[in-house]
Amino acid sequence: MLRYPILTRNSWLKSLGVKSQSKFSTCSVSTNIQSVLKENKTERNHGGNFKEGQILHGFIVDQITPVKEMYLTAIKLTHLGTGAQYLHLSRDDSNNVFSIGFRTTPKDSTGLPHILEHITLCGSERFPCRDPFFKMLRRSLATFMNAMTAPDYTMYPFSTQNFQDFQNLQSVYLDSVFKPKLRELDFRQEGWRIEHSDPNDKKSPIIFKGVVYNEMKGVFNNNQNIFVTRLLNSILPSHTYSVISGGDPLEIPKLEHQDLVNFHATHYHPSNARFYSYGNFPLEDHLKFVNDKYLFLSDKIDTSSTQVPSEKRWTEPKREHVLCRPDPLIADPNRQNSIAIASLCNDINDVQETFNVYILSQLLLDGPNSAFYKSLVDSNIGTGFGPMTGYESQCKDTIFIVSLQGVQEQDFDKVEKIYKETVAQVAQEGFSQDHIDTVLHGIELQVKHQTSNYGLNLLFNLSPLWNHDGDIINSMKINDAIATFKKTIQREPKYLQSLVEKYLLQNGHQLTLTMSPSQDYEAQQIAAENKLLESKIKNLTPPELDQIYEQGQILLSEQEKEENIDSLPSLKIDDLKKDVDRYDMIDIEVSNVPLQVAVQPTNGVCYYRGIINTQYLPDNLKNLLPVFNNVVTKMGTEKYDYRNWDRVVQLNTGGLNFSNHIAEVKDDSHKYEEGILINSYCLDHNANSMWELWEELFNGVKLTDLARFETLVKISAADLTNGITSAGHLYAMSSASSLVSPVARLKESLSGLEYINRMKSIAQMKDMSLILEQIQQISDQVLKKSHLRSAINLTNESKDDIINGMEAFYGAIKGSTTTKHVLISEDAPIKSNNNAVHHVLPYAVNYASKVILTVPYLDPEHAPLQVLSQLISSIYLHPEVREKGGAYGGGASLGSDGSFRYYSYRDPNSTRTLDIFDGTWDFLSKYNISDSEIVEAKLGLFQKIDAPVAPGSRGMTKFTNGLSYDDIQHHREQIKAVSREQLLYVAKKYLSPDASNVKVGRALIGPHNPDLKSRHSENWITLDQEEQSQAQAVK
Repeated sequence: MLRYPILTRNSWLKSLGVKSQSKFSTCSVSTNIQSVLKENKTERNHGGNFKEGQILHGFIVDQITPVKEMYLTAIKLTHLGTGAQYLHLSRDDSNNVFSIGFRTTPKDSTGLPHILEHITLCGSERFPCRDPFFKMLRRSLATFMNAMTAPDYTMYPFSTQNFQDFQNLQSVYLDSVFKPKLRELDFRQEGWRIEHSDPNDKKSPIIFKGVVYNEMKGVFNNNQNIFVTRLLNSILPSHTYSVISGGDPLEIPKLEHQDLVNFHATHYHPSNARFYSYGNFPLEDHLKFVNDKYLFLSDKIDTSSTQVPSEKRWTEPKREHVLCRPDPLIADPNRQNSIAIASLCNDINDVQETFNVYILSQLLLDGPNSAFYKSLVDSNIGTGFGPMTGYESQCKDTIFIVSLQGVQEQDFDKVEKIYKETVAQVAQEGFSQDHIDTVLHGIELQVKHQTSNYGLNLLFNLSPLWNHDGDIINSMKINDAIATFKKTIQREPKYLQSLVEKYLLQNGHQLTLTMSPSQDYEAQQIAAENKLLESKIKNLTPPELDQIYEQGQILLSEQEKEENIDSLPSLKIDDLKKDVDRYDMIDIEVSNVPLQVAVQPTNGVCYYRGIINTQYLPDNLKNLLPVFNNVVTKMGTEKYDYRNWDRVVQLNTGGLNFSNHIAEVKDDSHKYEEGILINSYCLDHNANSMWELWEELFNGVKLTDLARFETLVKISAADLTNGITSAGHLYAMSSASSLVSPVARLKESLSGLEYINRMKSIAQMKDMSLILEQIQQISDQVLKKSHLRSAINLTNESKDDIINGMEAFYGAIKGSTTTKHVLISEDAPIKSNNNAVHHVLPYAVNYASKVILTVPYLDPEHAPLQVLSQLISSIYLHPEVREKGGAYGGGASLGSDGSFRYYSYRDPNSTRTLDIFDGTWDFLSKYNISDSEIVEAKLGLFQKIDAPVAPGSRGMTKFTNGLSYDDIQHHREQIKAVSREQLLYVAKKYLSPDASNVKVGRALIGPHNPDLKSRHSENWITLDQEEQSQAQAVK
């Protein structure tokens, strides 16, 4: 998995592990902060039994430091024999984390470390079976398993609550990285190869194949990934950042298998390793295993060659331009240009300076009160900040970036002029204390906020600093950093202005990068790929051409070979906990509004949610609910303009948020609750201020500023298009589901490609006043308590005061509660049994989906269908779609409405994959499903079902989805009891080509595909975004 360094404007908070991070991963991530262990009998140990200088299993304890603000003790060790580094964070968290990481610094763009990351997980000395990583996914209760490659390091992390599972995964991971087989066949499958498009047809064309090869083609489907890669390569040009660690598809075929073997020998040596563990499992067990199994007999080697030097600073700024493909989903075809102005700042190892510049970046970039927002976003010279905007502290030298998307090409110089004027103005005027306090409050709140993946976030975001031998323990002491910053500001009132002058005003190391679309871009990429392919095969002799076919047959034979996987450890059904975790909740009424109260150890933070039912809204207004949700908290109120409103909200809360809410009814696939989910959280002592803000919003929101509304709409439309390529499988599943499920049809309208296209149409309007009027109508109808129900999670100490404040809020807003029960909507079944839609987009790979409507959550067939989805993902779809087909991912899942969803991700194939989906029953009818495979499928489901929940989110399944603990426990027992006979019964009933009265939807996102015309029975329709965009450009 490729991990980009430049992600969001909150990289500094991420580097401290206090900011959540979303990633495409192999399974869901969920952790829990618990003070009492239930299932695993382990001893709590916060470093009290260890002493600095103590030697434990070959490691010497270098440092023991409590980090009070994070409720943990950090223990840093070094292995005496190899020099390997170890960091253990002891914390009362049952979701333990382990990782092994290496500094990997490539010198070319062949994707060597990325491909090596894949191949190490394809079999090892102790676990010689093919692909033990994916096989362990279904033999474990891991809450997270993955591996990822960054520009200068590679890591292999997992997390689990079960101690035996922890040891199992630890053994597989460590054997994979230290003793991998590194077979050339795996290199050909995972990296790249030339092979016949149909390996069984010698006359079919020879093409490039490979999982990573196709993954990277998918990565560069996104223009912003092209942009960020070029920026990183260009602003840090002298060392490893000048190349593409994930691999350039035009460079990957230059990599040889022996290159991987050589790189592994030096970069995956224990001397270059960084071990990490987190949670409440005993440290000594980890140390003993690591030393005895892998480090004991290893020598120490010199790893200085992997170090990354600081970039030599330029004396003069530079400019570069890059081309990209036109994006047909962008509202204005003439505003598809982007510009970024990036300044190289401090060394990442200067932790305090990094903190200080982070604060500066928030003041300059975050929210409508920031200087660059006022000058670049409010001016409408672009459609909003680009995704890479922010302070990037993930590389050896940090980078401050201002990027703008949706710019006209002739305005590039104007943007630069505004940038310089803004910097000069800030250097002169500085920042208000109120603005600084708002940023510091946000940091304090994030530190206290218990995310659901705390240990993993700490790992992901300490790793860049640790990779460059920085003081990682000091970097976690956020309170000290805040105190030092405050003292500096008090001593030097113009300190922040001096940082502006140093890094932005007088910094010669500045890059201005621009990007524009070219109509020839895709054709040029295809031509370059064809030229590269031609260079590989043009001089091959007939025997060498025969060898390509023979190698394809050998690989295919290997992929189809049955293998013994008994060497892999596995949990059993008996390892599952007997009952679902249950937390006490009470249901009361506050000013006649239903309220679910969960008293939990929330660390002095209260979490509020509300659901406003929207069943009664007319359809034309329902279609605009996502727009309303996006703008309602950003327009201001009668008392505050939008800038002052943002300031007071950020000064007292973590934000007031509105989002879509559609919840399937647990016993009927055609019924659902529709509404708006509102939520916020704050420090307990700010609760009354939070209620006052909610009251001000409900009673005094002012939706009249048309210019502000147009700005917000254009920002939203641009941001939506940036997210398609990284979540294309989700959009494909949503589109296909909407063809069979009434619930999914509504979801597609409010969050799928249908919604993205609607936002595009709105953003294209020359006059949005009519839309704004409709937004006002929504506000008048929903911002009242008539159809509101709510929930709150808080500590017992603060409960009474906070609920009293809520009563004042509810008592002051309009409306009266008309019903105490959840209002349920119902749609008629979709009549057609077979429909399909192809969304044509200029991508190099596809995202395919097939969906069959089955039965809802409480139906007895739901559990076997869930197990079936997990089973076919592992024994059928993964081998066919990924291993043989070369897609980055493929699988199946079951929605709670009964939508049985197939998907593929970054897939070079289309109709072949659809045929694979269709062939499921034929495969199962001939396949002898083993008992162990059924157990593994069940374990895969329980990874998510039994994932721990953070205190601030406990009880939310009941509140949002109406599922009681008894419902969940009954479903758990049903899953445990699923038999082979049940699996085959539901497979034949719903997945067989002869299945009667089964509704099937298909969707494909990707390039033009004439093959679909021959699939007459599937009723394909084509939605060509490129043609629509070109027609709009002509207008």
